[in-house]
Amino acid sequence: MGVASIGYLRIQSTDTAAWMDFGTNILGLMDANREDTEGARYLRMDDHPFRFMLEPGDADRLLACGLEFRDQTAWQATCQGLDAAGHELTAGTAEQAERRCVSGFASVTDPSGNLLELYYGRKLDYAPLISPVGVRQFITGDETTGDMGFGHAVLPAPATEETIAFYQDLIGLGPSDDLYPPMPEGAPEARVYFMHADNPRQHSLALYNHPHPAGVVHIMVEVESLDEVGRGLERVKQAGLPLFATLGRHVNDNMCSFYVMAPGGIAVEYGYDGLLIDWDDYTPTVSTVGDLWGHEYNVPG
Repeated sequence: MGVASIGYLRIQSTDTAAWMDFGTNILGLMDANREDTEGARYLRMDDHPFRFMLEPGDADRLLACGLEFRDQTAWQATCQGLDAAGHELTAGTAEQAERRCVSGFASVTDPSGNLLELYYGRKLDYAPLISPVGVRQFITGDETTGDMGFGHAVLPAPATEETIAFYQDLIGLGPSDDLYPPMPEGAPEARVYFMHADNPRQHSLALYNHPHPAGVVHIMVEVESLDEVGRGLERVKQAGLPLFATLGRHVNDNMCSFYVMAPGGIAVEYGYDGLLIDWDDYTPTVSTVGDLWGHEYNVPG
């Protein structure tokens, strides 16, 4: 398996200043203070130069997921496999790679239209996280687990089966859980297919079987304690921000979390206690409920 993690996201925002305020003063991320010729702002959560790139634009949506490969050899093998399967790749220029703080990357679109940036050689600066609200640590990996990426993302995948095959057969992700949550009477069937990268996080990427206007169903960041989740929830309440889901605990990854809406309408899960899996001793599951308790959802109309 070549994909180590989801290393970063590129997010387009109609109000990058509002997103930066949300990222720093609500989530507790750090302003990376990077200069950018195209006006992007950067948020960091660990010793990586950034995990979220916020780019100004006329819509609020996810632009791309950055998938990190262990090394150039694994990256090249995956790119060759995608090319042989008929998927068009676009090589990133040296200037574009420098902007992303990577050694090299190529872009490809999955069968449901989600843009991926496959990269290797992340350039680290090892500066410590200094959270403006005192978050001590985001769970992105350590000496035991290796790098686990920023967290996870759930992408829309109306071409569900083709997209699952793309990620598992060509990108190299593995199955974690196949969720069929209960839906209100008359609502279309929902399915969320969870996949893991080459790290212990229970899932790094998931696919939802319907379109989504923001190009992403939700993203997740994980903190080190339940108290940190509680303090985050207090900041959300004090700021008067809308919750997408109340506090609860998921079935498949055990995450205790709440969901808050970021500026522009992207849902962010803020959690603790996600499962770490030994993939050599794991059997993928099929779930018919998503939560052990809580997580009362308030889906925007």
